[in-house]
Amino acid sequence: MKFGVCIGTNVENMKLIKELGFDYAECHSQEIANKPQEHIEAMKAVGLPIVAANCFIGLKLVGEERASDEEISEYLERLFSRSSYLGLKYLVFGSSGARRIPDGMSLKDGRKDIIRFLEELVVPVAEKYNIVVVIEPLRPAECNAINTVADGIEVAKAVNSPYVKVLADIKHMYEQNESFSLLYDYKDWVVHAHISNPNPPAELGKKRIYPKVGDGFNLSDFIEPLKAIGVEHCSIEADVIDFRVDAPNAYEAIKDLR
Repeated sequence: MKFGVCIGTNVENMKLIKELGFDYAECHSQEIANKPQEHIEAMKAVGLPIVAANCFIGLKLVGEERASDEEISEYLERLFSRSSYLGLKYLVFGSSGARRIPDGMSLKDGRKDIIRFLEELVVPVAEKYNIVVVIEPLRPAECNAINTVADGIEVAKAVNSPYVKVLADIKHMYEQNESFSLLYDYKDWVVHAHISNPNPPAELGKKRIYPKVGDGFNLSDFIEPLKAIGVEHCSIEADVIDFRVDAPNAYEAIKDLR
């Protein structure tokens, strides 16, 4: 398994994780789409593979306030074309605000809008650029549309495209008491993952932190099922305390999990 770090589009942080020995970076979709071209060139020049990007879209996708198809398609074309140039394999569809189901709308109808968005607008551009979109289930405090890995797979099955798969995030599974052993049943659907220490000390005021040796959380319970079903990439996604300390600590914690 290869390990990366979610670093937005910070070029200096990309250089640091490359020096530390991480395998790749996971960047920020909306920044990739909207940063000046010279920043994209600077990212590419680091020479570190950029395998994925999170924060897929900020435009509203559900209900009466959803953005127009034209606005969404223009954004997707820009995002996918730049992502292809950077060599990405995955774009992570968490985007809690974008897919939030408004009050008064049923879960069934809200998901219909999400499925339509994926089927009609995302899949054609994903096929064009050969980039897979992975649905990220989010805890209910962040999203009311897709919460569990099973939810994500249900939506992906409805779309029925090889370009729409699912991500497993240790934090969201942990908070909802989803057994990590369930991942053994999700071969061919879960293709990417996010990792962190999902249970930090309360006094830190953080929802998840970078793992480190001796922090008391056993990451292998999450990693081993992923490896068994063929997941090849796992990114650290966590709240930063001090990146220049967090990143080296995390590398020491995960380097033997490959």
